[in-house]
Amino acid sequence: MKQTFKLFSMLAAVALTLVACKPDPVEPTDVERNIVYTVDQTTTTVHLNTEAEFDALLDRFCDYAESGSTVTFYNANSVAKGSTKDATHFSTTNREEMRRWMRRMENEGRTVTISYDSSTGTYNGMAYTPGPQPQSDWVDLGLPSGLLWAKCNIGASQPEDYGNYYAWGEIQTKSEYSWYTYSHGFGYNYLTKYCSMAEFGYNGFTDTLTILEPNDDAATSILDSNAHIPTESEWNELIQYCTGEWTSLNGVGGYRFTGPNGNSIFLPAAGQRDSSDPSIVGEGMWGTYWSADLNIEFPSSARNFHFISEDYETNIAEMTYDGRYHGLTVRAVRAVRSAK
Repeated sequence: MKQTFKLFSMLAAVALTLVACKPDPVEPTDVERNIVYTVDQTTTTVHLNTEAEFDALLDRFCDYAESGSTVTFYNANSVAKGSTKDATHFSTTNREEMRRWMRRMENEGRTVTISYDSSTGTYNGMAYTPGPQPQSDWVDLGLPSGLLWAKCNIGASQPEDYGNYYAWGEIQTKSEYSWYTYSHGFGYNYLTKYCSMAEFGYNGFTDTLTILEPNDDAATSILDSNAHIPTESEWNELIQYCTGEWTSLNGVGGYRFTGPNGNSIFLPAAGQRDSSDPSIVGEGMWGTYWSADLNIEFPSSARNFHFISEDYETNIAEMTYDGRYHGLTVRAVRAVRSAK
């Protein structure tokens, strides 16, 4: 009995010692940050000195998202360098979980984009390590807006290379381009996002989204937060203020736009991808490039810029529309003030 009591006393003493030696919780060390964030295409830079300031800013980002805006941010002091990584996606209905996730992604030097789905009360986040194109890969055409156009298609290393093909609103390439593999619907009248008319929505679904969100923009996801797929109005500015002509570059047919300042970009006639056929439909004959705009009058399609070889048609270079599931090429743009 005495031995049992002695053993119990020893264990109790050890337990008290462990409790007494337990370290106090470690408070996060304050780190200086220069956070660059974009809300509704307005970019702001703020200098933060404390973790409390950063937490308050993350709360503000959640407020922006809940009000219907999409927020993209990164820490200019520690943004990761190197090639683009696959995007990381995160969804939660818990605000605190979203704040912790945003903090973790920022600590890794990643660019973070968040939005909020009010119909489900869900925060949706995407984080990626941008591989921004250097300044020399962006062309100033002297446009009134000051917009810069990429020298190459996404996925291409030379202006005449076709690059990658993307369904509208998707950020990854795939082996089959059809409604069966499309991310935002199951058919032309079974849409689950970007749907302006109930007769095209799954179970009558509609929303108010008519421009691609950053999470669904291949240019933003693959290049960096300042790049995006051109809107229809940005394509129209290119058409209006530049001289366009069918030509060839290193043996590849395509369309050249020459700006008011004499600089130019070349769009190869890369055709498009359809179904699981590995061949490219219209290769060398025409080019079809996505815009960021939904075709609101027929929301199973989206607006795009289309041109045809002079061997087949005369002076056809115009805005039109195509089924959202088709694989088209992407030429990115960015604003002068955000260029690196």
